[in-house]
Amino acid sequence: MAVEAMELGLVFWAEKDPATHLQELKGFGLSACQLGVPPGMDCKASAAAWKSAIASAGVFCSSAVASYEGEDYANLEQVHKTVGFTAPGYAAERIARTKEVSAFAKELGLTALSCHIGFIPEDKSTPLYTELLAIARELCDACAANGQDFVLETGQESAATLLSFLGDVERSNIRVNFDPANMILYGSGDPLQALELLGEKVLSVHCKDGRSPKAAGELGHEVALGEGEVDFPGFLKLLKKINYKGLLTIEREEPDAAQRKADIELGVKRLNQWKQPLT
Repeated sequence: MAVEAMELGLVFWAEKDPATHLQELKGFGLSACQLGVPPGMDCKASAAAWKSAIASAGVFCSSAVASYEGEDYANLEQVHKTVGFTAPGYAAERIARTKEVSAFAKELGLTALSCHIGFIPEDKSTPLYTELLAIARELCDACAANGQDFVLETGQESAATLLSFLGDVERSNIRVNFDPANMILYGSGDPLQALELLGEKVLSVHCKDGRSPKAAGELGHEVALGEGEVDFPGFLKLLKKINYKGLLTIEREEPDAAQRKADIELGVKRLNQWKQPLT
């Protein structure tokens, strides 16, 4: 299914049956998505149902998003301890799970898989940096065998650190899912400056908003689109300038279902308004 450049989409976690999720997607007036694959999902058992439902609904799915058992985004300390492949003791298990999700994505005909790799050290001489390079190369090669890009989400390190890491991985299929709010939540730099720096490496974006941490060592908090510190009109203008062709994928991690629905509806409305001057 063909989609327009900067068409609106939604990322959601596959925690219900496929038809319900896709009906909800259509309820927002959207026909494009990223499919989040929760840790407990049986990829082999679920692939056929998801493939059939996506085809029947006439939905475009840009990528699969991998998450892992034991990850905790409650605060900055927990993110450091538990998220991605930098969390002690989790690497082997999460490499195996990422390969499962890549195989699932291949069954659905998806050409990208994204995840949080964890905090990339600024100091390249650390053993962890070398370990992360090896992991990224292994996962790039696994994804390449399935016809996919391996896509890292931004925010937990500066754009300069991430760009340097991408170069050191030395794989043509390593790309970026750019989340401007994460730059703010983690205090890792100005989102527009980061986007300009990463430029051609950006395969996909999340439209998410947030506010800065209140104190050093804390994590900022997510808010509805337009209620935080991301300059979305400027963000969309810059995406247009760099000739970005992917989706504007709304992400809203709000536990209250009614509030999440209202915030997504607001996000759709505001993104459409912000896009108007660009057409």
